[in-house]
Amino acid sequence: MMDKKNFSIIENIVLAAIFLVLIQTFIEDFAVVAGWSWSIRRILVLTGFCFDIFFTIEFLTRTYRAISRGNLREYLVTRRGWIDLLASIPLLLLSSGPAAIAVLMGGGAITGAAGILNVLKVVKAVRIARILRLLRVLKIFKQIKNTDSVMAQRHISKITTIGVSVFVGILLFASIFIQMLSLPTESRENEKVVTDVMLAYEKSPAAVQTYSNLLIVKEAGETVFTRYENDYYDTAFGFNDYLYAEYLDYEFFFDLRGIEKVQSMNNLLFFLIILSLVLAYTLFYSPHFAITISDPIHVMRRGLEEQSYNFEVKINPEFEEDDIFRLAENYNDIYLPLKDRSQAEDEPDADSLELKMDDIKNMF
Repeated sequence: MMDKKNFSIIENIVLAAIFLVLIQTFIEDFAVVAGWSWSIRRILVLTGFCFDIFFTIEFLTRTYRAISRGNLREYLVTRRGWIDLLASIPLLLLSSGPAAIAVLMGGGAITGAAGILNVLKVVKAVRIARILRLLRVLKIFKQIKNTDSVMAQRHISKITTIGVSVFVGILLFASIFIQMLSLPTESRENEKVVTDVMLAYEKSPAAVQTYSNLLIVKEAGETVFTRYENDYYDTAFGFNDYLYAEYLDYEFFFDLRGIEKVQSMNNLLFFLIILSLVLAYTLFYSPHFAITISDPIHVMRRGLEEQSYNFEVKINPEFEEDDIFRLAENYNDIYLPLKDRSQAEDEPDADSLELKMDDIKNMF
């Protein structure tokens, strides 16, 4: 059995890892927008892969412990194990895992396929799955003590979870739906671009230079056109920065960095929106809930439990018609006076406490 001290150390390690993976996610997208070299972005991709392995192991370990203790449902629902699930295994299988394999194989696993291969589909799947990682913000929020009230902490945590989860869910399913609708159109557009480039090359090899996104043209395995030197491709392009397609004996490589940049900018926007939601709930809604719900209940509970606690509930005129404040008004106007009167009746009369000479004589 793990003692409380070791468990606390592990929890702190997990919390630190959550902070780090959120920073890594932000920097990875920022690196694409800023145009950092592939060598740096490659490290960020592999770092994300390591984080997802760590969180997958964490989820499997927590699941095993929950099953062995017979409280799997409590872990998945009450303690938000579903966040651990969504932000670990799907990311490892759909996002960082394929990305790490492509990086370690130099992109050959993707670009070596026959026929027209739309790498953009893979890129989109990766970007969509990465949205799930933002759910980790909720795990951090759970550790933040908003107020002294357990009820307030649970309520704010619950409403924040609902708000952020709905936002992430809408983003995820909307992205998948839009992608499914756009795939046939993209396929036709890619075929048209490849056909146009091929016809232009057959008429005049120099004409292909007008296609600004065209990087390389190969014919029968030989490079017949290249926009940049090989050294530039090695430093500036990653496995998902280009589109590979082939038609008959021709092979084409198109620049996708512009599309990648737009998608990364969207991810950064989503990241900031979610952080803003959490901060808004913490800084604005949490105090409101405390003033209108938990604080009045706290005062009335102490007044009922503690004999010497006689503070009135402060009633905000703006919310005086709320049930909680109508109850507080009865507490202030009815219960506290009765409590004061009862305490006064229970106190002995001051005159009866005075010692007289006769009383002293009787003692001897």
